[in-house]
Amino acid sequence: MKVHQFRQSDTVSGKTVLTIGNFDGVHLGHQALIRKVVGEARESGSASAVLTFDPHPQQVLNTRTVPILTGLALRLRLFGELGVDRAYIIPFTRELAAKSAEEFLTEYLLDHFQILRMIIGYDFAFGRNRAGTAAVLEEISQREGFHMEVFPAVALGEEIVSSTRIRSALAVAKFDEAARFLGRDFSVLAEVERGQQRGHGLGFPTINQPARDPLPIPFGVYASLVKLQDRTWHGVTNYGQRPTVGGGAPILETHLFGFAGDAYGASAEVIPLRRLREERQFPSLDALKAQIAEDCRQARDFLDEIA
Repeated sequence: MKVHQFRQSDTVSGKTVLTIGNFDGVHLGHQALIRKVVGEARESGSASAVLTFDPHPQQVLNTRTVPILTGLALRLRLFGELGVDRAYIIPFTRELAAKSAEEFLTEYLLDHFQILRMIIGYDFAFGRNRAGTAAVLEEISQREGFHMEVFPAVALGEEIVSSTRIRSALAVAKFDEAARFLGRDFSVLAEVERGQQRGHGLGFPTINQPARDPLPIPFGVYASLVKLQDRTWHGVTNYGQRPTVGGGAPILETHLFGFAGDAYGASAEVIPLRRLREERQFPSLDALKAQIAEDCRQARDFLDEIA
């Protein structure tokens, strides 16, 4: 899959079957829609394309911060695994949000793509005040000569698969429930950065991944799997602000059992599977060290049991 930073000066050659949206989570509903795009593109001999926004529109427009299910790097990887030919990243700004539906469609789609077919999710709307509904898009598609289709919601039993539903499960660390709707385990993919080496001093070295966007899981300690350097490791992960050692910005810290290498600059995918306890402040470093040892014991027991 080719990844493109969308530029308004670019023109894409060849006919395209495309979809557009945030696709936060790339959950079962998103997967079904994208497979439809890929299948129709292959049948028609055209390219399949996914247009997505970064940052998430709610992070730009809302006063409250919305936890993101799937960061851009993981989103793009999942698009590729679904067979997408091209992914376009549209920078989301307040200026973009202020454009009318007609302006957005013209400046970001019609001027750049030879659209054969556009398939959108049942809840997708675009343009200022989300005025670009399916009905508006249908009218424009007839005028411009491309086919438009609305892909229906996907349900599990009586529940609609949605990012909101998945966030609700993860907010209380119900990972099995979230996985049902995601079609895979929830995970965080991010680069490993150099920390303050406090874990080394405590005898539990960690890989550190600053959480620049709030994660949808509560602060706490988790038994986790970590995909790093072509191997899956067992570990124990702390997500939080480290109150015992002075606090700070939220960070994901994972102690990998048996790992002794250098992971700085590498991408690690952390898969939390069970919440062991809340994050809390300890009266001393010795008390913290004893608790980490107990966390590791519990994590090993759980992960060995499910291996």
